[in-house]
Parts: sequence; structure tokens; C-alpha cells
Amino acid sequence: MARMTEAVNVRLLADAPQTIPTLASWHKDEWSEWFADMPLAELEADFSTLAQRDRLPFAMVAFDAAAEPVGVCSVRADEFAPYPHAGPWLRGLYVLPSHRGQGIAGELIRAAGKHAASLGVAKLYAATYSACGTFERAGWLGFDQVPQPPETLTIFATRLT
Repeated sequence: MARMTEAVNVRLLADAPQTIPTLASWHKDEWSEWFADMPLAELEADFSTLAQRDRLPFAMVAFDAAAEPVGVCSVRADEFAPYPHAGPWLRGLYVLPSHRGQGIAGELIRAAGKHAASLGVAKLYAATYSACGTFERAGWLGFDQVPQPPETLTIFATRLT
């Protein structure tokens, strides 16, 4: 069970665009094999497209009590190649290692789902190699596995309405 230590504030990236360089840097470092050939400025530009309130795609950012960003996730309607017949997708779920195990990922997942539902999204999907327990604790159903050598992605879904 996740331990909660301090309150976390989750907001739309549209309300905190100054965090874009930090978020892009986190993604480039965490998933270097995916973003190795992408300049940081290009990743920042991609994050800029997530700074929206009233449509997809959007991103949610978690802040600690000192108002420092500690986590992020996005919701995108684009096609996800390993599982092209589903969507939209909760993607890029990341929490700083120093803040993991405190329920922040779950708060991000819940906030993203709530905002997606307010935009008329009825069902949301996610794919993960390693965060299965996080999605299960958030009440999502893991319903398929897709081989992506050398690992296997677990596909999750949740109904929002």
C-alpha cells in the first residue's frame, strides 16, 4: 500500500506552463532509449501541445507542498502503435524517484481521468512495462499483454462514465 506523506496538488499543465522544460527533461532522462535522437527543444515543443484545458491532448502536473513539480502524466488521442485500435491513452506517467511510494501517481491518474471525463471521454487506456500495481490500485483493469521485446506491455483500461 502506498504511503501518503504530504498533500499533493495536481493541476493542468495549462496552469503551469513554466514547468515544461523540467517535464521534458524528466522524460528525456527516464526514457532515454525512446528520446535519444530527439532534441530537448523538440520534446519541450511536444509538451507545449499538452498545455490545454478544453480538449485533448492535455497534461496534469503534481506539485509538492513547496509548489515544486514532482510528477506528470498526459492524455492523448493519438494512435499508440503497439495497440492501434484503442484510445485515448494516459501516457508518460512519471513521478520523481524521491517522491515515489506516496500515492502521487494515483493522484495523477485520478485527476487525468476526471478531466478526461469532463471532456466527454468515456474510456481511457494505458500501457506499461512496470507500473501495473499503480494502475491496479487506481482501479484500472489490465486486460491484455503485448510483447515488445525485450519486455511485455500490459494494456489497462478504465471506464470514466
